[in-house]
Parts: sequence; structure tokens; C-alpha cells
Amino acid sequence: MAQNSAVALSPFTPAGSNRLTPDVPQRLLMLMGYWIGVVLSVATGIAAVLEREANLLEAATMMAPFMVLAWFSRRALSVGVFADETDLRLHAGNQPLTIAYDRVEAFTVRPHQEKSRVLWVDLRDGRRYPTPAFVGTGARAGMIALTDAEMTTLLAELTQRAALPQPAA
Repeated sequence: MAQNSAVALSPFTPAGSNRLTPDVPQRLLMLMGYWIGVVLSVATGIAAVLEREANLLEAATMMAPFMVLAWFSRRALSVGVFADETDLRLHAGNQPLTIAYDRVEAFTVRPHQEKSRVLWVDLRDGRRYPTPAFVGTGARAGMIALTDAEMTTLLAELTQRAALPQPAA
């Protein structure tokens, strides 16, 4: 997996961590949506404030679609599996989940919903969490498609980071 070397410059990667999964499909389109939403929200807000008859409710109503565009684009750009020295971070578009490596029992690939090969994190206390990484093709909101080779590399990287025994080949 290509790790993010410009972590400090990426607003879509958790601070201090590296992206272990590929970027989302249509990354350029999502980046454009994010920055267009941000710029137009700010420009609309400034224009409303500078206008003498500015109505705050009207300004908020005009800014809302641009803010929603930026929010959805940022959410899509943040999907992935991220890691730092002590924690694994799973972002599937909803609330991010942070898991300390010392709580991990194993990483497994098994079915989840309509996907047959999804990477799961199994914890020592018996809880299990699906990651946003699956083997296959096609786009699905909150998921990243990997090839067999990319999944093998991701499993090896996570197993090494969590100091778990390497799985048998």
C-alpha cells in the first residue's frame, strides 16, 4: 500500500496517521466537490455580510447547499483504513473507530452484508468490527475496493503493526 507521505497536508487523513488503503474512487471529483463547497460557502457568507440589507437566515439558506456538498465530499474522502504507531483507525463515512493494537486478536477476511470478502478486526474481548476494505470491484459508499494483492499486503502490514503472528500462507 502506498502510504501518505504528506500527512500534515491532508485534511482527509487523521493527524499523525498513514492511509493504508487506496484513495476513494473518483478522488478528483470528490476533492473538487469539497473545495467548491468550501469556497462558495465562504464567498456567499462574505457577500451576505457585506450587503447592507443582509438577513442572517437568508445567508444561511444560500450557504447551506454548498456546506452540504463540502460535508459529503469530505466524508467520502475520509473513507479508509489508517494507522499510526499505536492505533488502527477505521473510517467508513460514519463515526470513525480507533482501536489500539494491543486490543487486537486477529485480522480476518470474511463476508459482511453483500460483500463476500471484507477485512474484519477481531478484538481480544470477542467484539468484531468490519473495516471499509473489501476484495472486489465496484464502488460502494463507505467502502474501498482492493485487489487480492492489495488485501494481502494490507493484512501483512496490519499484522506486523499489531505484533501478531504472521498468518500461514
